[in-house]
Amino acid sequence: MTIHDKLTALREAVKQAGSDGILLQCRDPHGSEYLPDHYHAIRFFSGFTGENSTLIVTMTESALWCDGRFYGQADRELAGTEIVSMHAGCAGVPTIREYIRGHFSAGQSLIIDGRATSAAAADDLKAVLASVGAALTFRDTAGALWDTLGGRPGLPKSACRLLTVDQTGETPAQRIARVRAALEKAGAAMMPIVSLEDIGWLFCLRASDLPHTPLAVAFACLDSRECRLYLDRARLSEAEAAELEAASVIFRPYEAFFEEIPVLAAGKTVLTPPESISAGLLASLSERSDVTVKKAADPILLMKGVKNETELKNLRECHVQDGLAVCRFGMALEAALAEGRLLRESDIDAMLRQQRSRLPGYRGDSFPTIAAWGPNAAMMHYQAQPGKDSVIERHGFLLVDSGGQYDNGTTDITRTYPVGPLTDKARRYYTWTLMGHIDMARAVFLNTCTGSQLDILAREPLWAHGIDYRCGTGHGVGFMSSVHEGPQNLSPRGRTVFVPGMTVTDEPGVYEEGELGIRIENELECVMLQTNEYGTWLGFRPMTLVPYDTAPLLAEEMSRAQIDWLNAYHRRVYETLAPFMTEDECRWLKGKTAPLSP
Repeated sequence: MTIHDKLTALREAVKQAGSDGILLQCRDPHGSEYLPDHYHAIRFFSGFTGENSTLIVTMTESALWCDGRFYGQADRELAGTEIVSMHAGCAGVPTIREYIRGHFSAGQSLIIDGRATSAAAADDLKAVLASVGAALTFRDTAGALWDTLGGRPGLPKSACRLLTVDQTGETPAQRIARVRAALEKAGAAMMPIVSLEDIGWLFCLRASDLPHTPLAVAFACLDSRECRLYLDRARLSEAEAAELEAASVIFRPYEAFFEEIPVLAAGKTVLTPPESISAGLLASLSERSDVTVKKAADPILLMKGVKNETELKNLRECHVQDGLAVCRFGMALEAALAEGRLLRESDIDAMLRQQRSRLPGYRGDSFPTIAAWGPNAAMMHYQAQPGKDSVIERHGFLLVDSGGQYDNGTTDITRTYPVGPLTDKARRYYTWTLMGHIDMARAVFLNTCTGSQLDILAREPLWAHGIDYRCGTGHGVGFMSSVHEGPQNLSPRGRTVFVPGMTVTDEPGVYEEGELGIRIENELECVMLQTNEYGTWLGFRPMTLVPYDTAPLLAEEMSRAQIDWLNAYHRRVYETLAPFMTEDECRWLKGKTAPLSP
C-alpha cells in the first residue's frame, strides 16, 4: 500500500468512528523513550522513520511535527506524500495547538489512543479542543486498522532474565514489600504500573524488547495481597518464574491489563502517578463509582533513583570498563587522524562499538551514538546518517556522546575532541564549558537542594560571557535500564531534592548554529560529605573515568581551584585505569592526564 492508500483507509476508519480527525504520537502505553516496532504507527501511516514526532490527519489535510534532529529526514521521507513536514519550533511553523484550533470547530472531535497518551497530555488536548467547541475521543483506531491491513510487527518476546542479588542488592520480594509499605503510607491499596523502568526495577527483570534499553514490555499491578505481572511466564526460566511466584507474583497475559485493572480496583483506593498513568486507564478508573482515584507521586520513581551500595559498587566497576573502552577509542581516533584516513561521522559509532564489544558483560549501546563534527554539533541530538553524514575535516571539534549497557550498569559520556586547528573563539567556548562542568562536579551543598538550585553552577562561567544552553545540565541514569531516568535532574525544572546514592550527568555545552557545538559530560554520584551545626552537606564524585583533552584549554581563564580539581581528577583516572592497560596505552594515558599549570 502507498502512503496515500493508508491515509485514505485511516480517514475512513476515523469517519466510521464518528470523528473528524486523528492524532498519532511516537509513544507507547509505557511512555518508553525507544519504542518497539509494534507501536510505531506513525512510521506505518506516514513513512517517517524518525522519533519524537506527532502526526495529525483530518478529513482533508495531514501534517507531521518533528524536532530539529529530524527536519531534513522528515522533508525527504514525506516528499511525494500529502503530509506537510512541520519543523517544530521554527518561525512561521504553527504549533500543534495552533493547528488544532485552525482545523477543528464546534461539534467536531479528534481521536487519540488514550492508552498511549499521558493523562496530562490528554488534558491539554481537551482544553485546546474545548476552546473551539470540539471534543477529544479515546480509541486506538490506528492500531486496529493496522492490524486489519496486516504487516504489523508483533509485540516483542525476547527471553527475560532476573538480575541477581549480587547485581541489585535486593530480591524482587524485598522490593515488592518496600512498594507495598509505600502504598500503605500513601493511603492507597493498589497501584497499576505501566512504566517499563518501574517494572524492570520492581521485579529485577531484564530483556531485549527495546532498542538500547534492556527491559521487557509488560504491565504490572500491585495491591496488599498479590502482584500481577502481565507477561508470558514462558519468557523466563522455570526457576526464575517460580522465584517470582514465591514472592506473590501472578503471571497474566499482557493484553488483559486494561480490561482487568478497573475490575481489580473495585472497592479500592488506587494510586495513579501523574507522571505515568495513561489517559485511557485513568478515565476507566474514574468512571467507576466504587473506585477512589488518588493522584500521588510514583513511589518506585524515587526508590530506583537512589542506588543502593551494591548497585553503586557495580556502577563504579562498570565505569572503569567503559573508561577503558573510551580511552582506547580516543587512541584509535588520534591514530586514524594522524594517518590521514578519511573518516565520516558514521564511522565513529563503529569505532566505539568495536572497543566496547571487547569488554565482558557488554550488552549494547545505551542510546544511539551522537558523533557530530563542526557545525553539526550545534544540533544537540544530531544523528549521523550513513551516506548523508559529514566527513570529519581536519579542523575544529568532533563531539562524541555515547554510552553502553553492561551487566553491571549503564553509562553515558561526552567528550569533545579537537581534530585540527581551532579558532580562539572555539578555545574560549571549550574552556568555559569545562569550567562549568568542573564547578558542578566540585559543588558542596545542603541536603535540601534540588536540581533547579544547583543547575546555575554549571552555567555561571558561560553566563558571565552572555552565553547559555537551551536544555538542562544533567539527567539521572538508570541501573542496567534507561539512560534517561528520573526523578533527579540538574535543570531549571528540577524539583527533586538530591540525596546520597543518586546518579546524574553533568553536561554543560555551547551550541552556535551553523558554527560549532561543544559538550563535556561525566556521570556523577551524589555523596555525603559531612554533618555539622548547619546541616548535612553533600557533594558529587565523578563515576566517569576518561581524561579531558586539555590541548584546547586557555588555562589563564581558569581558577586555581578548577585547575586543582582537574589535575586531581586526571590523577585518579590514571591510577584507576593504568593497571588494566598495555604499556602503549599507559604511555598515551600518562600524556593525556599530565598536570595542567595555571
